Amino acid sequence: MSQLSRPYLLAIALCYGLTAARTALSQPPPIAPNPAAPTITVIVPSGVQPGGAQEIMLTGTNLAEPSGVWTNIPGAKVTIPDDNNNGKEPTKLRVKVEVPADTTLGYYAMRLATSRGMSNLRVLCVDDLKPLMEVETNRAKNTPQAVEFPSVVVGKITAETSSWFKITVKEGERVSFDVVARRLGSPLDPQIRLYDAATGKPLHGAFNNDAPGCQADSRLTYTFKTAGDYLIELRDAMYRGGGDYIYRLRIGDFPCATAVVPMAIKRGSKTKLEFAGPNVEGVAPVEVQAPADPALDILWVTPKGKNGLSGWPVSVALSDLEETVEQEPNNEPAKANRVPVPGAVTGRLLEKGDVDHFVFAGKKGQRLLVEAHTLELYSPTLLYMVVRDAKGTEIGRTKPEAAPPLDQRIDFTPAVDGDFDIEAVHLNYVTGPSEVYRITITPYQPGFSLSAGLDRFDVPLTSTVAVQLLLGRRDYAGPIEVSVVADHPGITGQFTIPAGQPPPNVPAGNMYVHVNEQVPLGPHTITLVAKATINQVPVIEYVNLRGHVSQSMAGLAYPPRQLFTQIGLAVTPKPPFSLVVKLDQAEVLRGSPATVTVTATKDSGFDEDIVLGAIGLPPTVPAALKNIAKGQTEVKIQLTPAPNQPLGDVIFSIVGKAKFQNKDVNTSSASATVPVVAPFDLKVETVPAKVNVGDKVKLKITAVRHGGYDGPIVLEVRNLPANVTAAKPTIEQGKTEVELEIAAAPNAAPGDKADVNILGTATAAGNQQNNTPNFTLSVVKP
Repeated sequence: MSQLSRPYLLAIALCYGLTAARTALSQPPPIAPNPAAPTITVIVPSGVQPGGAQEIMLTGTNLAEPSGVWTNIPGAKVTIPDDNNNGKEPTKLRVKVEVPADTTLGYYAMRLATSRGMSNLRVLCVDDLKPLMEVETNRAKNTPQAVEFPSVVVGKITAETSSWFKITVKEGERVSFDVVARRLGSPLDPQIRLYDAATGKPLHGAFNNDAPGCQADSRLTYTFKTAGDYLIELRDAMYRGGGDYIYRLRIGDFPCATAVVPMAIKRGSKTKLEFAGPNVEGVAPVEVQAPADPALDILWVTPKGKNGLSGWPVSVALSDLEETVEQEPNNEPAKANRVPVPGAVTGRLLEKGDVDHFVFAGKKGQRLLVEAHTLELYSPTLLYMVVRDAKGTEIGRTKPEAAPPLDQRIDFTPAVDGDFDIEAVHLNYVTGPSEVYRITITPYQPGFSLSAGLDRFDVPLTSTVAVQLLLGRRDYAGPIEVSVVADHPGITGQFTIPAGQPPPNVPAGNMYVHVNEQVPLGPHTITLVAKATINQVPVIEYVNLRGHVSQSMAGLAYPPRQLFTQIGLAVTPKPPFSLVVKLDQAEVLRGSPATVTVTATKDSGFDEDIVLGAIGLPPTVPAALKNIAKGQTEVKIQLTPAPNQPLGDVIFSIVGKAKFQNKDVNTSSASATVPVVAPFDLKVETVPAKVNVGDKVKLKITAVRHGGYDGPIVLEVRNLPANVTAAKPTIEQGKTEVELEIAAAPNAAPGDKADVNILGTATAAGNQQNNTPNFTLSVVKP
């Protein structure tokens, strides 16, 4: 098969199994949510129909005192019935969901807010098939549950058992069975098998465990030769089970698409999409108008068969590139399809032994990324690529043993201008209607990525909450502006990550999100938008929650991408007090204490002790905290930056906790800033400086003092030319300038030295140091 090595591919295909399930982003750090916040374990039933109303039971913990339910279903109405003491039990809650008739099928999210916090995320389906609830008597083969179809059976698997169903079919009737379980966030690893009800024997070829493109879910299409009754067995592949091992078994003659062609469309364009996968014959293409919104990076489209039945939706990515589609034949370099740079192409590996070729123009010295996009767009294809130059010399190949997404990426810099060939083949030589892939060719760009330490928060009215940010830089060291986009204008926040920060493996800081008194109580969502200018080009990124979404869906490797940017926020009742923080001095020296005044404004009827804590202070800025005692409204606390604390602003917030009417209440102050400064800055007057060979020159050195430092500053000139010396004067206590003498010996060589600077040491402030910028010293022959 062309020049690819089959033994090599077989070896690395085995390695791929060790890495394919890894998510592209690292897992979030272990930051625990509020323990009093609600937790949803299961949603039953797990879906609603377009145009319908459905009562849903939430089970979990801390579900009492609900203030609202959030969902991202457009136009949906969610209410909480108040009958039968609903809302007073901590382990269950009934809610009613009404969905518009034009709602797109697919995955949506749900969260519950209570007076104590925001719940974890759970996935809710919108499905147009008639729902049927599983009955408990179907746990044995001889007592199957009879179901009519088309329909979707909603149920759960118990340990060591199977769920059995009976259907009646006509001669030659084709039926698809699609189990949505892992894709729903269930830990269930389903497998499905069909039996002849009369004989009890399994049907040949009527079994599936892991269907391509379904993330370990089962999918099966079968044409029944004989009319009659047949059994469906559904169980966990390892006979596990439990209350959260839920599933949706879709039954009917619907398409089983796995992808669309093309797999991506350019933002703002109108594109016709064709469906790829099993049982898509006769499925009409759909025309999609791509939104221009940069915050959206994926859409879901639904395949419909000639009979009008809908298959489960598949994804199409939104792109800023020119998107093309493979044109066969392109099975050798001479017939390669040309792809623009930057650009993208969608290809298919249909026939046995299919190898695809694409050609693109590379420029000398321009670093390029050739990347395949499959699993993250829910295609089952594992692509292997080799890039060769015009002479056929290999330039690079993918490394399947690497963790995604590096396993399908080639990073290279052309040594000369010219055309380059991409040879693409399935890693495991699999071909067929489901094997669709997308390749992008883009110039390398510096950039960054941001994630949050937690995906849900609670904040009282008029209070502030800190959202920890984690930053990954990619050859960009400049500042990054982060701001809040919320569903209410009263939810605000801004934060600047300084240039060059943070050090590796250190959080980038906290975004302090403030909620004013106009914001309604209950559930809200925020998105954090990060902006920077890189190489004079504006760059926008969104704080990504993929790791958290994966965790909430039982470790699903590729969760629905539309859920990656929505942070849940429960706005809780206003506490009976508020806090204001004020730094008593303008600047703080490392190693020196700073006094902070914390003032509490207490409502009438509240005069309890307020226990204070701090959020956002690094370990190098410890706080000596005190509580605001009963009968008091103010306290002074101390912060002491350590001698190794980096210079710059330290942003923090003070949290107050108290008891009121037998309940725990808390609030946070608005963010406060402690500017940690060097004891002084130094400036050299009259630079560049010049000294004649065999002579002396005097330079005036000026100090700008900071943080109240008034002590001596010892000076030393560094990086002087050979045979040039300088005195080491001291700027005396209380003074701001001194003259410094530089002498050039008779044997000093004439010339310029551009990296000379003057180091100052604050001997009365722990010998903290600062130096002037480099300047040029010229040694001149008179």
